[in-house]
Amino acid sequence: MKRLLALALSGGVLLGVNGARAELGGAADTIQVDQVRLRGVTHQRTDWQMTTHEISLSDGSSIKEYVNASGLVFAVSWHTRLKPQLQALLGSPYVPVLPSLVAASGVSSMKRTQSMRQPHLVLRQGGRMNAFVGLAYIPTLVPNGVNADALR
Repeated sequence: MKRLLALALSGGVLLGVNGARAELGGAADTIQVDQVRLRGVTHQRTDWQMTTHEISLSDGSSIKEYVNASGLVFAVSWHTRLKPQLQALLGSPYVPVLPSLVAASGVSSMKRTQSMRQPHLVLRQGGRMNAFVGLAYIPTLVPNGVNADALR
């Protein structure tokens, strides 16, 4: 992520280098690893039934990881300049369900929106060059009273 020079350093999570380690369904203690690898600044906010960890990068990009009361990452959202590598953001358990989305999400000047809703994963992503956004979550891990579709 971290564009230009910073882009080369932190772009790993977006471009395919082994990047983020916190993954959907994984433990919250791995979020610190993400912050170090991305060379970003982490902000933490605790709400009623969840904790939000936001990693802000020098280019204005951000990745948010949402943790439930059990300490599990139940959702990940992003707003980035480069197209993210979904395997790095979501984690290895979701690699088998991503090939069709990854293949269809080439960088283009046209805005593209994709979504997938399955019992074990909900994924929404879209954007265009320099403005990619997305949200992925595990419905069964979302805390009661939290509207996961409204997370940003």
